[in-house]
Amino acid sequence: MLAAAALVALLTLAPTLVAIPDEPGAEVIVEASIYQAVAADLDGDAAREIVVLTHGDGSTIAASAWSETAAGWGRVGEPLEVVPGATIPGVASLGAPLRLVVRAIDGKDRVTLVRQPIYPEEDGEPGCCLLIDDLTLETDGLRLVPAAASRSAVESLRAIDLDGDGTDELVTTTSVPPLGDISYPTDVRVYRWAGDRFTITDTRLNIGSGDTPFLLGDSDGRPGEELAIIATAGRPALYRLSLGAGDELVTEDSGLVALDAEAVALNDGRGIALLTPGSTLSVRPWPSGSPLGPPVGEVPMDDALILGSVELAGTDSLIVRQPLGGDRIHAFGLPTLAPPRFGAITRSPAAAAFGSGPVFPFVGTLPGGGPGGTPAIVSYGRLLGPGFSSEPVRMSGLPFATMAGAQPIGLVGAGGAQIALLHAANAVTAPIDPRGGRMDAPSLNAAAAVSVGPLVLTHQPEVEDVAFQPPDEGAIPIGARGSVLVGPGGFSARVDAPPGSRVYVAVADPSVPEVAASVPDEGTVRVAIAPPQVTTPNARFRAMLGVTTPAGHSYLATWDVRVLDEAPALEASAVTRIGSGDVDVVGRSVEYATVTVGGEAVTVDGNGQFAVRRGVPPWPTEIAVAATDPFGNVASTTVTAVGWFDYRALPWIPIVVAGVALAGVLLFVRVPRLVPPPRRADDDSALEELDPD
Repeated sequence: MLAAAALVALLTLAPTLVAIPDEPGAEVIVEASIYQAVAADLDGDAAREIVVLTHGDGSTIAASAWSETAAGWGRVGEPLEVVPGATIPGVASLGAPLRLVVRAIDGKDRVTLVRQPIYPEEDGEPGCCLLIDDLTLETDGLRLVPAAASRSAVESLRAIDLDGDGTDELVTTTSVPPLGDISYPTDVRVYRWAGDRFTITDTRLNIGSGDTPFLLGDSDGRPGEELAIIATAGRPALYRLSLGAGDELVTEDSGLVALDAEAVALNDGRGIALLTPGSTLSVRPWPSGSPLGPPVGEVPMDDALILGSVELAGTDSLIVRQPLGGDRIHAFGLPTLAPPRFGAITRSPAAAAFGSGPVFPFVGTLPGGGPGGTPAIVSYGRLLGPGFSSEPVRMSGLPFATMAGAQPIGLVGAGGAQIALLHAANAVTAPIDPRGGRMDAPSLNAAAAVSVGPLVLTHQPEVEDVAFQPPDEGAIPIGARGSVLVGPGGFSARVDAPPGSRVYVAVADPSVPEVAASVPDEGTVRVAIAPPQVTTPNARFRAMLGVTTPAGHSYLATWDVRVLDEAPALEASAVTRIGSGDVDVVGRSVEYATVTVGGEAVTVDGNGQFAVRRGVPPWPTEIAVAATDPFGNVASTTVTAVGWFDYRALPWIPIVVAGVALAGVLLFVRVPRLVPPPRRADDDSALEELDPD
């Protein structure tokens, strides 16, 4: 992330936009409360459609399909209710596990709806069943077709091509409580497609709690993909799961405790990249049926996460993210992880500016891959993957929209020439994997949207990199650019942007958007920016306004705001010019105040100081001084001035002390004293005693 000072410098030096450029061909097709959206070719015409799960009245959840036509994108038929609003008594639908899974049948897409309604059992514990239905696209809309018999609830579900025949299997896992010993079994269920329905094979694995299996990929070079499980209970180790005889899963123990793993290219074969608790990233061979081999490449790497492997600058590369300590993205050349391929991927200027919010740039894989279906990763305004068109791919990746507050759904339309995005304020969370995952209750993205735009447009960086300065109302500019004064009610900003753009505002916490708005068809929306609820007089805060367009471009505006809710500071005094009827009234307020002296406005400099000369008589005269801020808060005082000679300015205390001292001396000198006559030498008289009366 950029430091606050660096961000301010970036926004200060960069040219700014007052209106965000139009995006021809980009549009918002859905605005609703959305659970999930996926891209898949439902009708087999080699162009992906979009399927969206939206929340309706009560507990109703509906699925709708959108496809590209000659007139643009439109919904196919009416939404299909997949969770009714009026449920069976005692059945909870809202908050129950629900997700869309994209799987392949003979290389073609199929969207499967997986549900687990919650029924209260006799012992009071919730329980239910796993319902698996395919969503097929007809001319009048979507239809639900049962794909498997109902079975008991599971913890996770994954679509994976275990045997490499182009048709995905479904694999579910459920952790089993210890059965009176130290083992922690996991029940695994393999669903194999048999033309129109799934057949099911159950396997129990004694590998510890396997509640979160993840797609490993092809790590052993044999046809098909493998799953991996990092046990969360029992022996903490990484296990590889592959398809064995009779559709049972075969378990292989890596012998290592791992934090993350990914199948990667290894010379002419396949291997595995591992992150271990010892702060080490390594690449190792792991042939089927053999122990994990020694490292062929190894580097230190703390607190990291493997994003995936892609082709970068003509070389297979492993992309690793370090969320802590600056959230860095690294590229490692496979298989040795050695320089010169080692290095940090730079962010685009727009993505760097959004490092503190109010919404965050997207980092993750592009669902369904990039052009041609090859793996691709989007990272802070960069596309990491095969080249787009004829442009060469650099080490830092190709330019790409920042997608702050948005997540890619995938490439859609004819030839994958367009990209679909899900816009949601909480898009900082990981996207829902269209190939499955944990069967948790889905998160509802309130006031979300789905947009579609030309990929060639999203493949361009933001104009002027990042800086956006929308016209504001109710804010008084002051000092450095972006510093403003506002009243207690705050101010508003006018956003001119492509219709459907999402606007996010944050004040109290820059990472938490408090206001979200959508730009209407007119292309203009005014957004209120209210001060945070604090009791500090004349509070200061930073306001951030982020805009993300339908094509994913993100722009940021910031203001350093001071709220004026009490009278401004004011000091004033009068200085007499000896021998003149003029006095100087001088003082200090704030630089943004309007100051009047005796009812007449005076000039205030950049430090809030003022000075003015006024004529007054040679006796005490009061002069009124007032300071008014731009929002009507008034401070007032009076000064008493004396013309010609201001006797009040004399040092009266020393004068009085000196006068008293002088008077004492004079009195001492002038008081008469009695002196007895001198006594003669022949005077022999004696004192007479006086008798009392």
